[in-house]
Amino acid sequence: MTDALFPRYLGADFAALPGEVQALHRIDGTVTWRGTASVTRGTSPWARLIAALFRFPKAVAETPVTVTMTPQPDGEVWVRQFGTSRFRSHLRLNGDRITERFGPFTFDLNLHVAADALHFPVTAGRIGPIPLPRRALPISIAREYAADGRFRFDVAIHAPLTGAPIVHYKGWLA
Repeated sequence: MTDALFPRYLGADFAALPGEVQALHRIDGTVTWRGTASVTRGTSPWARLIAALFRFPKAVAETPVTVTMTPQPDGEVWVRQFGTSRFRSHLRLNGDRITERFGPFTFDLNLHVAADALHFPVTAGRIGPIPLPRRALPISIAREYAADGRFRFDVAIHAPLTGAPIVHYKGWLA
């Protein structure tokens, strides 16, 4: 579907993604994907504070996960639920970039395709209209890929300033 956010943003590069990743991002109405994930969390006070602020899931060896994606006139709303933990973000095309908003925080993503995967590094951020200095940005090592015929995700987020792990969640969706 050409109106879906990710195919529209990635253009011809979207076709280079595995079919399982393409299928997840070809949405024309609300869709819910289900699977299983594992979650690890950072233990430093700084990492725990940031994880709580963003409502990231608690550490668990294996938990059911759902991701509900709802198209909006200006993008997509994603609600991720890991067991009983739920967090929400709003992704949208903003000029020549994709942004993801969590409450008052908005992050620019350098969404790109490399090595048969879709990567989501953070390149800039704001709290409300105020730009965050580069050193205050989280370090996001996030990718979507296919393995064993399934859509897979692997998202590791590290704290600004210290680089301490905040949360790392990975798993599959169908």
